Amino acid sequence: MTLEIALAFGILAAAFAMFVADKFPIEFTAFTIMAAILLLGPVLNVTPEEAISGFSNPATITVLAVLILSGGVQRTGVVNVISRRMIRFAGDEPLRQQLTVQAVVAPVSAFINNTAAVAILIPSVIKMAHDSGRSPSKLLIPLSYMSQLGGVVTLIGTSTNILASQLLSQNGFDGFGMFEFSHIGIATLLTGALYLILVGRRLLPDHKMGQVAGISYGVSEYLTEILIQENSPLAGQTLAESGLSDNYDVQVLEILREDVRLRYRLGTRTLRSGDILVIWANSENLLRLAEVEGLTIEAQSRLEGDLPARDQDQMRFLEVVVGPNSDLIGGTLASTNFRNRFGVTVIAVRKHGSLIRERLGRVRLGFGDTLLLQGEQAAFDQVRRERGFIVTEQSNLESFRTRKIPIALAIIAGVVGFAALGQPILVTAIVGCVLMVLTGCLRVDELHDSIRWDVILLLAGTIPLGIMLERTGAAELLANLAVRSADYVPAIGVLYVFYIVTMILTDLISNNATVVLLVPVGIPAAVTLGVDPTAIVLAIMFASSCSFATPVGYQTNAMVYGIGGYKFTDFFKVGGGLNILLALTTPLYIYLLWGI
Repeated sequence: MTLEIALAFGILAAAFAMFVADKFPIEFTAFTIMAAILLLGPVLNVTPEEAISGFSNPATITVLAVLILSGGVQRTGVVNVISRRMIRFAGDEPLRQQLTVQAVVAPVSAFINNTAAVAILIPSVIKMAHDSGRSPSKLLIPLSYMSQLGGVVTLIGTSTNILASQLLSQNGFDGFGMFEFSHIGIATLLTGALYLILVGRRLLPDHKMGQVAGISYGVSEYLTEILIQENSPLAGQTLAESGLSDNYDVQVLEILREDVRLRYRLGTRTLRSGDILVIWANSENLLRLAEVEGLTIEAQSRLEGDLPARDQDQMRFLEVVVGPNSDLIGGTLASTNFRNRFGVTVIAVRKHGSLIRERLGRVRLGFGDTLLLQGEQAAFDQVRRERGFIVTEQSNLESFRTRKIPIALAIIAGVVGFAALGQPILVTAIVGCVLMVLTGCLRVDELHDSIRWDVILLLAGTIPLGIMLERTGAAELLANLAVRSADYVPAIGVLYVFYIVTMILTDLISNNATVVLLVPVGIPAAVTLGVDPTAIVLAIMFASSCSFATPVGYQTNAMVYGIGGYKFTDFFKVGGGLNILLALTTPLYIYLLWGI
């Protein structure tokens, strides 16, 4: 092994460790990769221009344009109109509801960004479940899974497809057309849909609902703080004597007393006025607890200045999820000045299923975190307009440009149609973006909000990884290892190997990063074996776009994780079997319908 290859593998291992550890935002990890390649470029045989070429790569620009197109469609409210009709059609029967959700989200996700599709449909799915007296947990996992399956039907269904196609072109092969692999994608989609209906439906958890103050909430557990006031009858009692845990089903994690944090033998601690109880409770019991005499939800009032006094009769509750493009990610309620910025108080935080032993104002926010807000309707209207939040209540159609729906659909049809006829998707997508603005479907100032900058920076930072693997010979070395293993398996076995390896990696790191790492290895391996490289790339592409076994393997899973009140194991229970099924069938579909 040469020094160049050793350094390449070192950078690769460090990047993999950073992705898996998830201690830093993925865009920072991508920039770190780029910095390492720039610094070691002379040894790695990578020029500075090549190290930053991810920014000008057609895949990056195409993904950016497709995100803007999705933003234009969102602003017209076309998906919201569809979702309202979905509710009316679905009725109250559970099987019909799930079939309807799956039938709506899959085709939508084939033509607009699937993360956006899920964000738009979440409120309607929750309303559908609540109206029929059922838990949203029965519908939200199918919503996420089918959005992923819908994304593999067309070239623009997910950024991973565009990236894989461009990497194929860079290696001297024709990229994929708009519908070139749709027959395989539809076969995969139908396989997944049947599994969810016949098997997955029986494995979905049934997390009960609560109904508080006229608003329905899934029984999600939150971290919050309760202040013991001077007039509280609990002052002078021990925590065990107070009956808080028994009567309200809450877990007291610690007691904050002035500058002291009490964490041990809490049951024997005598409560005092001014104590703050850090508790873990579901939304129903939390709001019941707030009605107890002498107790108030402390939230972040000690960390930020008080807001002007407001009429408590006008106060409402709203549940929101931190979206993937939120500028709150990585900050805290205190550092982002959340309360003064939005005019609402965060009274509780749900960070997936984990217990957080920090003051509420110091909890570092991340994508998928669920916040329970208290405030007035006017403030909530502002929150709903923020692109960084996914609101779990339906938006009013008056806030969308519904008159522009035919125009937006015509633009998307033109982008897809001309691409299907042979025009480069890069060209049709950029022209479509310009038309979205010129026709008023999207305002100029909304362009920035439509772009998922984390995805763009991830692509720009990880694309040079593939160049590094090729320049140093590391890709060829890995390909030769794959070829040697192929001596013991038939050609179709190579498809299975790449599919399974990709499936495992995607559950650990970003799907786009997985494609960047494996496509440069898969193509030379296929050439050496004398098989069709496009078949190998298809296996990698499909496996990286279908991640079901964990809530962190794909962004739509993270979006529904907190809202549905799911446990980490719920995804493995439902999605593990789906992963195995598709690992068995998708390579076979590629073999039979594409050839190798």
